[in-house]
Amino acid sequence: MVMKNLHKCYDDDTMIVTERIFAEGETMTFNQIKYFIKVAECLSFTEAARCLFITQPALSRQIAVMEEELGTPLFVREKKRLKLTPGGLVLYNRLPALLKIYDEAVADASSANQGYEGALRIGVLDIYDITRVFTDLIRTFQEENPAVHVTLERFSLGELPRRLQQGNLDVIVTYRFSLYEHPDVLTAFFHTFQSYMMMNQAHPFAKKEGLQLSDLKNELFVQLGPQASEEGYQYLLHLCSRAGFVPSIRQVDKMEDVLLWIQSQEGIAITTDCTTEKYYPDVVLRPIDMPEAKNHEVCIAWHKNNYNPAIAMFAELAETFAQSVDGITLNRKIYATAGRNPIEC
Repeated sequence: MVMKNLHKCYDDDTMIVTERIFAEGETMTFNQIKYFIKVAECLSFTEAARCLFITQPALSRQIAVMEEELGTPLFVREKKRLKLTPGGLVLYNRLPALLKIYDEAVADASSANQGYEGALRIGVLDIYDITRVFTDLIRTFQEENPAVHVTLERFSLGELPRRLQQGNLDVIVTYRFSLYEHPDVLTAFFHTFQSYMMMNQAHPFAKKEGLQLSDLKNELFVQLGPQASEEGYQYLLHLCSRAGFVPSIRQVDKMEDVLLWIQSQEGIAITTDCTTEKYYPDVVLRPIDMPEAKNHEVCIAWHKNNYNPAIAMFAELAETFAQSVDGITLNRKIYATAGRNPIEC
């Protein structure tokens, strides 16, 4: 029936609001909804018409048309009073929320075209080196959108998607492979990165020519545990498996702990060429010459049900900054993260 269809429209995850609401082949305009709500509030055609700045006969005709289209009476008309039918009461309880969604969508669309005033909360991976491309992106965004208040915070690999899901962040910058288990997150390509072996500069293999991952088969690897980053943990296992060995792993909870063990000359870690760790003088990064270690993605991500207009503005600008490590501009890709194998990065 009509009520069920309206409820489905309101609960739809996409929250797409159209100009008309369809109910069993008939239509109901948003003007009619506004008229109905005002009459239901006033329980008087005369008073409602005065509030809506239309004539009482015109308002009565609109409500009558609405009832005819819906195929059910909404008001009981008595000589000296007006009251809602049970069906009218159901509509009165639900339609204001739908109308609010519509009004907010129209306002957001207008703001996006005229210069949005609001806020954008951005979370950045704790070890991500922002000097590569990101600083230029942020500076340009703020220059073009001075009325948008931008906040920047760093979080761990596992914490970023959690805060995105909880609504504490609008946008995150992270490794795309860390988001495969989050179907409600959309991502836009930002740039590629390569995986590297990280060790202390005093390690015997630090200066070894032609160093291969397989040379480290007897070394202890320091890695975020599955609770901190299931995808990262599985990636290490996969890389080592492709190199022909099963690694011995010391599991830690934070990237700071990984770095601490490397600085203490205890173990090897897998990192990237876009990490702040490379700036530490006692740390050495060596490339991994394997196809599985190349062309992974840093992405910009947001929750699909976050309708902050600044997200679209930021993602659109990021398109012009999207580039590979060689500086080659690539086509922007936006896609859902669900259902992908994290090994197929």
